[in-house]
Amino acid sequence: MIPHEKAAKLREETLAFLIGRAYDHMGLHPEHLADLRRSGLSDTTLRAQKIRSIPPNMIDVLAGFSVPASVTSAYVIPYPALAGGFLSHIRIKLFPPITEDDGPAVKYLQPPQSGTRLFFPLATIPAVVASEAPLWIVEGEKKALAVSQHGLPTVGTAGINAWCTPGSRRLHPDFDRIPLMGRLVELVPDSDWQTHRQVGAAVSALATALAGAGARPRVVVLPDQVSA
Repeated sequence: MIPHEKAAKLREETLAFLIGRAYDHMGLHPEHLADLRRSGLSDTTLRAQKIRSIPPNMIDVLAGFSVPASVTSAYVIPYPALAGGFLSHIRIKLFPPITEDDGPAVKYLQPPQSGTRLFFPLATIPAVVASEAPLWIVEGEKKALAVSQHGLPTVGTAGINAWCTPGSRRLHPDFDRIPLMGRLVELVPDSDWQTHRQVGAAVSALATALAGAGARPRVVVLPDQVSA
């Protein structure tokens, strides 16, 4: 087994290579492109965000462990840094999803011990951090990108509980750069928040934390068919 520090360094080097200029001209795997198109993402967005199909020999490196042999392909969603460039933090979408026994299918994964970060669509970072326009907090990176394509200041979360650090109900430190006092914040969770008690509780906790920071949160109701 590769020590954690070496694995992290190898992952960072692999990610840097994959999102570098050498791959800018490479097309996405057709299944990946179709998936991203279903989320309404444009070619301009995909290029800017450096969403890439992962070469098969790089999937385990970026995941940080050996994924099941049933996974035949994957793409990576890099996380932009507010100061420019990209973080080492990533999320990976798997094709097909991992299924085990009667548990839910695992569509996305990230390296072990990588924690949570907020996802900032590049197109609206200036408006997110330097304006008083209504802020949209959207569950799911792809849906966050789709909202940002309409020019709306958008922040994405990797899941309904990914707005805070594990074990906490305080706003994630990534919120520190975002002006919240008096700002209208539109919360856009997946459509199941009204039917799943734990999901609804997480939405309520986020709204409470935002209100505690001086924001004016309200929840946007999506149609039932909306999914990741």
